[in-house]
Amino acid sequence: MNNLSCKCVPRLDGVSAAELERLFPGPSITASLLSLLEESGVDGFNLRSIVVFKDNTPVLLLPLFETRFDLSAFVKGWRKKALKAAGSLIPSVFQPRILGVGLVEGEWSEIGIDPDIDEGTLDTACKMAFSALQTLAAELKSDIVTLYNFNQYGNIPGEVFKKFNQVNYRSCARLPINFSSIEEYLSSLSRVARKGLRRKMRVAPEVRVMRSLDISPFLDRIYTLYLKTVERSPMALGVHNRLFFEKICEAVPGAAYMLYFLEEELVAFNLLVVRQEAMVDMYFCMDQDSGRKYNLYFLSWLENVRTCIEQKIPLYYAGQGTEKTKAHLGATFIPSFIYFKHRWQLFDRLLAWPPAMTGKILSHLGFWPRMTVAPNGTMEIYDQRT
Repeated sequence: MNNLSCKCVPRLDGVSAAELERLFPGPSITASLLSLLEESGVDGFNLRSIVVFKDNTPVLLLPLFETRFDLSAFVKGWRKKALKAAGSLIPSVFQPRILGVGLVEGEWSEIGIDPDIDEGTLDTACKMAFSALQTLAAELKSDIVTLYNFNQYGNIPGEVFKKFNQVNYRSCARLPINFSSIEEYLSSLSRVARKGLRRKMRVAPEVRVMRSLDISPFLDRIYTLYLKTVERSPMALGVHNRLFFEKICEAVPGAAYMLYFLEEELVAFNLLVVRQEAMVDMYFCMDQDSGRKYNLYFLSWLENVRTCIEQKIPLYYAGQGTEKTKAHLGATFIPSFIYFKHRWQLFDRLLAWPPAMTGKILSHLGFWPRMTVAPNGTMEIYDQRT
């Protein structure tokens, strides 16, 4: 007898920090991010967990978020008024309630699994957890159940593929660091990319760069830059509270800020997680005018590559979005996916259309942010670094 039980709990209630680390073992940073999000919260999101216990010990955890996705937030003028009106008439289509499995932060989502669990127990635990997910969706009257931003490292059980639709999502950029110097990195790029970066580097002496774990003197400015970047972003899922940026260096091992100054003014920051096995680029936010004038996106990229070279860090995870730019800079990509099920079968089929077709139609109508279609067929949504 497996002695398994399953509970749906607010946030991470009943799961200790040590148990989280066991379910999401290193080098993953998911455990520390979940703990931080439990403390700081995310505006517009209700965080929960489905936890399967064996003899009162957690052996599987689905991190959950609940939100309402209002399509009118991404358009202006008459379209906004039209979508607001449509949302009041058919909210399940234009303002759907979403129950999601995954993280609203981090490079990709994961399901927490006890590394010592046997295959039979894991199979039973997965069935219990996803059955509880469907029950919870019915109780909450969720319009869409989704597994958000998963890739090959997410621990999704095979049965999920049979029950959910799948669409491509933004791929995660990854740059292997096998260079001994910045010059060697530049020489690995195309002639056009190399020439462009050298030209952009000419303004570097005017920009002062500082690494910091204590950002209390700059917190107001950092949060302002973040909010302005979110405001410019065509599609932002939730807004972090100020506490997230204040506490992350304490909560997440390896987290650090790179601060970019013009004279004494902070014009950009890059939030990183720097570990010996990899550097993870979490946020780059900048003043729009100064950032473009001084090529801060590219200067920050080169600064991160330089740090990886100096500290012999083998991988730089550069986040999602702007795939063309990152490919130009030498990155490769890890495909990511969204798995979903709408409670109305008609919209299940509509949402499962090829993403390029769906994106073109919705963009033409003005109901979806500006996109390009990458060579691998995924929709490229311009991310916060632009």
